[in-house]
Amino acid sequence: MALPVHFQPLHVPFLTIWGKWLPVDLSLGNNQVDSLYRTADLELLLCLALAVLLYIALCWLLWRRVQETQMKVLRGLIWLGAILIGLMLVLTPGMASKDLFVYADYGNALGVHGANPYFISPHQAAPHDILTNIDVGWRNSTSAYGPVWNLIIACLALVFRDHPLPYFYAYRLLGLACHLVVAWALGALLRAAGRSERTITLGIFLFAWNPLALFEDALGAHNDIFMGMLLALGFAGCIYADKKDLTRLKNYWFPLIFFTLATMIKFTSLPVVIFFIMLLATKTLNAPNVPLKQMQWMQAVKNVALASMIFVAISLLFYAPFWIGHSLKDIAHSFAAPPSSIGSENSLMRVAVGWLKDTQGKVSPDSLIRHVATILQSRNLWNKIDALTMVLCVLISAWLLWRQPTLRTFVSVSLATLGCIILVTPWFYAWYIIWLIALAPAILAFSPLTRANKALLAFCITFSLTGFATYIDFYFLPVKYFELGIRYLLMMLPPILLTILVYLGTKSQSKQIEE
Repeated sequence: MALPVHFQPLHVPFLTIWGKWLPVDLSLGNNQVDSLYRTADLELLLCLALAVLLYIALCWLLWRRVQETQMKVLRGLIWLGAILIGLMLVLTPGMASKDLFVYADYGNALGVHGANPYFISPHQAAPHDILTNIDVGWRNSTSAYGPVWNLIIACLALVFRDHPLPYFYAYRLLGLACHLVVAWALGALLRAAGRSERTITLGIFLFAWNPLALFEDALGAHNDIFMGMLLALGFAGCIYADKKDLTRLKNYWFPLIFFTLATMIKFTSLPVVIFFIMLLATKTLNAPNVPLKQMQWMQAVKNVALASMIFVAISLLFYAPFWIGHSLKDIAHSFAAPPSSIGSENSLMRVAVGWLKDTQGKVSPDSLIRHVATILQSRNLWNKIDALTMVLCVLISAWLLWRQPTLRTFVSVSLATLGCIILVTPWFYAWYIIWLIALAPAILAFSPLTRANKALLAFCITFSLTGFATYIDFYFLPVKYFELGIRYLLMMLPPILLTILVYLGTKSQSKQIEE
């Protein structure tokens, strides 16, 4: 992506010298600007492909070849590598997304100009500020982010005001810091679960060196890693709390607060809170090991009520300052106003929208494929699919938690539900996969791995690698309206197919135990 106007990052000689071996222009476009862009895009994709291959090879070596006695030394190298690679990405002048300037623009509007981001757009608050001019895509929209994130970016705005350069590095450093905290939390989680040194090292590596996570956290600086960090800390807190008694307030308040704060970054983490409260209820009832009449129903109701009250109280504490003085209708509209609530990106809906636009006048209006595409382009349809998917996930998860009220079930249904949300959402970007890859190594905390766990882990890791397909530019295709469909299939099909293959090709847990 081209750098925005009014902005020039610092010159870093080390990175410039290191990258001199790359050709500047391969003459791939119709003009010099187009050719430079396509050359850079191709080089980026090749570097990412090499990173993916290296990641897969090192995963295999860690799991199969490296000796147990070498794991502690290897962990030190993993930490060092993650920090060095992360800092290189922080200092890289190029950008793959302008999200950090969107954050800076909203923070400037709230922190400096005192505008309510849920009801006043940055352009309305500060039309002449440099950040507003840089933030081309979202400056006329109200915020889609939770109040905790809005308060964080407002605090940064009080320090950096309307100067783009400090934000460029501040948000990237924050993303890298959160990335390292997630890796630490996963290691602490696996250690608390009593896993082997090999498993702990593998779990840390799976996230710390994940190409997409490093790329989107340290270079993209997306707030998804902040949400992922809060979720990872919450899962780690669950492991420690479960060793004592998860159903007691003095033990479960810690993870509950982290899960709640995660929803105050993006509300898509809400299912984790719902499943956590379900887990409290089923563990209190000790279902299904105790007859219904002997279950502690009153204690379960107290736990559910108390946990729900804590969640609601924290949510209102952060949202209330933004909602005071506004009607319920206006508040409801603030959730539906951002582009992410009405548009489409990198999804089947976006494929249908693009196909209809590109084939206008080329395909018969009465053709079946055009009729199907017309149906799929409806955001209202996808909102209903989202709602139905969420309801089904909650019902299935409730049944699974009733049958097995364990942390294994809680982690599995949380990951599976977040994965389903990403698969059906009409508004998707590659960095959303951070929600999954930041939590997926937690599956390794439970032994033996069921075939469902293995399939889920395979899905998350594979999806984190195919997510880079969103950056592919199929400029060489003779027919442009195939581009979105091919990109979508390259991203979605491999993880789904591999998940099915791993599930069908893995022996059931009972057979594993027998053997």
